Amino acid sequence: MPAPRIHYLVPDYDRPSWGIAMLYEHVALLRELGHDARVLHERAPFRIGWYACDVPVAHLDALDSPPAAGDLLVVPEVSAARAATLDWPCRRWVFVQGSFLVESGLGGAAGYRELGFERALAVLPFVAEIVERHYGLAAALVPPFVAPGFFLPDAETRPRSRTILLAVKPEYGALGAPDRELFLRVVNRELAARPANGWRVEELHGLSHAAVATRMADATFLVCLNTHEAFNTAVPEAMAAGCVVLCYDAVGGAEFLVDSENAWVFPNHHLWPLIGKLLALLDPAPERAAELGRLRAAARRTAERFTRAATRAALAAAFAPG
Repeated sequence: MPAPRIHYLVPDYDRPSWGIAMLYEHVALLRELGHDARVLHERAPFRIGWYACDVPVAHLDALDSPPAAGDLLVVPEVSAARAATLDWPCRRWVFVQGSFLVESGLGGAAGYRELGFERALAVLPFVAEIVERHYGLAAALVPPFVAPGFFLPDAETRPRSRTILLAVKPEYGALGAPDRELFLRVVNRELAARPANGWRVEELHGLSHAAVATRMADATFLVCLNTHEAFNTAVPEAMAAGCVVLCYDAVGGAEFLVDSENAWVFPNHHLWPLIGKLLALLDPAPERAAELGRLRAAARRTAERFTRAATRAALAAAFAPG
């Protein structure tokens, strides 16, 4: 009997998203572990172009061999209802990365079992708890990881430009959240009033993942204004690269953020205190270098909890026979 195949259903979405990259990386890691795994997109010849991950990619509209009984289909929470429309006899698992996307992905169903799912993978403990308590599935913890290119050996000591990186998903502006626009107006006005200091704000958008790593390796600060993310990937990426973080607690921040220890963390939309802290950090003071050095070291230790090896080990356990 042939070994079961594993198919990861991935949305045809080509804007930089670490959630999409993690689906590709799961396939890569499972193949390293000896499984027959592949990515499954909707329409040929789509595959993501902003992130390099060498895995087999098939397409629903040109599928040579659909999943059979005994095979496994793994889908992200945003595609749960879509997977239920595929008339295949295979087993089904759901991979939940964002707790706020669960309901929209269910398509009106009351829970995952109603859609034919038998098990869940979850990125963080609080996400696993939500899935088990409210959506009827046991969940295996498979944490995300920070891409290795962000871990610099000299991250804590390398010279830094006077750059403040700004990360915020454009979807928040479309929903009416004013944080990005207000931050840019106020902070740029403040910086223009003290040009001799040389500080500047640079938005992170439209860049490849490698280019983001390069910018974080150079900049001094990252300000992240996302509010609904479980992992908020830009934050641990910056921690790995030695870029000091000011951010909101978002949804899953309590899993790895400690205010004033590994980042400066503010409740969602508490923008004015965040701006005040950032501007205070820009003023030179004798104790500033020591303060930033202490925080960089703690942040690095936090980022080192989220490695590819840890994700690989969790996948090995989750997909072990039996």
